[in-house]
Amino acid sequence: MTVLRPHIVIIGAGQLGSRHLQGLTRMKQAINVTVIEPNPAALDVAKKRYDEMPSNPLIGSISFSSTIEALEGDVDVAIIATNADVRKNVIEYLFSVTVVKYMILEKVAFQSIVDFQVVLQLLESNNTKAWVNCSRRMYSFFKTLKTVLNLESRIQVRLEGGNWGLASNAIHMIDLFAFLTGEMLFSLNSSGLATKVYQSKRNGFIELGGVIEVNNSNGDQLTLIDEKESTGQIVLSISSRNHRYKINYSDGKIFSAHREDGWEEKEELFQIPLQSELTHLVVQQILDTGQCDITPIKESYVFHKPMLEAFNIHLSKLNGVKYEACPIT
Repeated sequence: MTVLRPHIVIIGAGQLGSRHLQGLTRMKQAINVTVIEPNPAALDVAKKRYDEMPSNPLIGSISFSSTIEALEGDVDVAIIATNADVRKNVIEYLFSVTVVKYMILEKVAFQSIVDFQVVLQLLESNNTKAWVNCSRRMYSFFKTLKTVLNLESRIQVRLEGGNWGLASNAIHMIDLFAFLTGEMLFSLNSSGLATKVYQSKRNGFIELGGVIEVNNSNGDQLTLIDEKESTGQIVLSISSRNHRYKINYSDGKIFSAHREDGWEEKEELFQIPLQSELTHLVVQQILDTGQCDITPIKESYVFHKPMLEAFNIHLSKLNGVKYEACPIT
């Protein structure tokens, strides 16, 4: 009897999409893979990165194409790794040509709240379960930290450093803040954003600098500081009444201290997992259980909405034109 292999599709094989593809080569389950990328140069890079990985006989077939029309059969898991500005259109078109059981969206999920709402309705009408790839929830350190902070109140989280991409990466930190505190609802103060708008490393997109503050009803606070003109080290500090952690991303170290140990400081190594080391774990969880560790899309909408609103209001004030979509990715 022939057993159908799950069909995994990656749409958008640029920097992140090609890393997702590398991740799929680590699968412990037989799958078929389709990669869709309209840019020939990006498609070539994806093929090369795939070939760099050890061969996996469990990948029954892999095909590369420039168009969604090339898809054959239903899709078990679709990874949408396009830029945020085209993601809604891509998803709409994908649903018009095939059936998708599960979907993973890269962040920032969408540039506008309207796009987000349209896709939420599409997912519901197509009975498709989806998540946004805020992967810090998967890191073993943050999973352990969540249990440590479970009984703590007034948790303070602060990310500070030079040019770390506040506009495009704030959603990661807001998501982590919600994960650690267990509180989804919050207020966001963007009055500290810098009045200068910066060009993103990606063509056609912008970046922002300055300060954002997020507060929830429990008294927990998240502070994000991006000093655009600085090359200062990127440091994440997390503290409560009984615990203090300082993660130096630049040095790959964690310094921790705890009240019960008399605040004696300990040092450990901190390594950020690569996307190519995470994708297979998420996809396997989804195939096995219909659930996974990254952020459910409806939850992510709650986090995206105040952030996009704040960014659009800020840009509208600076430029004297109303922004409905924030040009970040």
